[in-house]
Amino acid sequence: MNKQNIYFIVLIAIFGLFSIFIFSKFIVVLVLAYIFSTLLLPVHEKINNFLKKTFIKNSSNGLSALITMVLFVLIIITPISIILSRVVIDTQSVYETVTTEGIDLNFINQKVASISHRFSPSLNFNLNKIAETVSQFFVNNIGNIFSGTVDIALKSFLFLLAMFYFLKDGKQFHEFYFFISPLRKESDEKIFDSIKQSVNSIMLGSLTVAVAQGVVTGLGLWVFGVPNPFFFGTLAGFLALIPGIGAPFVWIPAAIYLYFTREGSFVWLYQVIWGVFAVGLIDNFLGPKVMNKGIKIHQLFILLSIIGGISVFGPEGVILGPLVLSLFVSIIKIWNEKVTL
Repeated sequence: MNKQNIYFIVLIAIFGLFSIFIFSKFIVVLVLAYIFSTLLLPVHEKINNFLKKTFIKNSSNGLSALITMVLFVLIIITPISIILSRVVIDTQSVYETVTTEGIDLNFINQKVASISHRFSPSLNFNLNKIAETVSQFFVNNIGNIFSGTVDIALKSFLFLLAMFYFLKDGKQFHEFYFFISPLRKESDEKIFDSIKQSVNSIMLGSLTVAVAQGVVTGLGLWVFGVPNPFFFGTLAGFLALIPGIGAPFVWIPAAIYLYFTREGSFVWLYQVIWGVFAVGLIDNFLGPKVMNKGIKIHQLFILLSIIGGISVFGPEGVILGPLVLSLFVSIIKIWNEKVTL
């Protein structure tokens, strides 16, 4: 290696580190913007084709990207923001109730203990402690979404701006990546294809089913009068990622609660019917349609990647954790194909 190459490598390393340092605060925002722009790309293309055929023959990508962004904010961002704000309120309410007032779960604790001691006398369950731990987890992570108004406003603006340019100039970004990448163009294209598959697998796969079950569960709890339906609906969404447990871990105790608190009423039965048909059948109808898209990863690892992602990235880890895992699997797959060839 000659002195020129060494000099260029040193310069690239120095300015590369400085660039990473400069963009470090915005990397998560840019990654999320790219993820959602990838999801919205088919919508953007349809709008662009529609404008060219009907209204504006020389329609630019900018106009269609702007329309796509407006629809995204109105249909997706606004409802999610409203729901999340209610989730935060419910979560704080549950946490304060558990930690300050306390919840009388002694009767259930005794029942659970009597059953568990039959299998192992050393097992000891404390539902109050479990409820406090779960609510604390949501307070620490979901609550952070709305902490710091100025920071949220700046990141939201950068997120939408980055999404707009990813939609408008996506091909230019790809060409720039191909220019700086040392890999063959075929390998680079496979990487981009794997990113799209990963996004579809995570966003339109496991997370879609989990979110749907969480929303439907929370709606049922709200209709039937269970306290803090937004919190428990969110909890049901997380539990829906656990194989063999899922949302029933929330709506079954809710039905038991309604049975003991609404004497003479059949509202608990309505909760069971709602849970079995409205919540349970999501896996049978929605699940197969979206799970077949993209790279398949077992739900257990999806759950672990979400929890680990939250601990590393914060609330954004709900998306970034599974995406990193999925990209890791897909890149290994590309490497294996390369080695095989």
